[in-house]
Amino acid sequence: MALPSDDFLMAAFTKGDRSSFDRLVSRYSAVLDGYFRRRLPDDGRAEELRQETLLAIFSLAPSYREKGRFRSLLFSVAYRKLVSARRAWKPAEPISENLTGPPQDLESFSVRAALETLPEPLREALMLTYFEGLTSTEAGEVLGCSGDAVRARVCRARTALALRLNEKRRPG
Repeated sequence: MALPSDDFLMAAFTKGDRSSFDRLVSRYSAVLDGYFRRRLPDDGRAEELRQETLLAIFSLAPSYREKGRFRSLLFSVAYRKLVSARRAWKPAEPISENLTGPPQDLESFSVRAALETLPEPLREALMLTYFEGLTSTEAGEVLGCSGDAVRARVCRARTALALRLNEKRRPG
């Protein structure tokens, strides 16, 4: 038996089937948590933004029209919540100079640090397509550009990442 599509569940919810929205929440809570955790420090903000995103989707339900674009809508809302949160939040405290030791996984630490150096449009295009699994067209809907522009941004992001990571590996 095939699972109902996201659009079908959202349409059913708009017609009064509350359990359909519960199924969407179950389907996408972990996805949204991952989306926000990859972009924010692990201090509880991911859970807060997941809730805000789902609440926004809930409030958009009356005007939702089934178009096969639920994932694009979901990530568009999540992206806007993330951008707003980044503007509003300030770092809680600076990184301590008394770190207890190196991170456990230096390779992923290097990749994360290199990702943070990318310009935001390149970083988001790469993360939406690589980590979130969106197509270039879906990512374009989230970012407000064409699928071709997303593919170009991803190409530029991968090139920049490769250069940064190779620079760090070269003996000084």
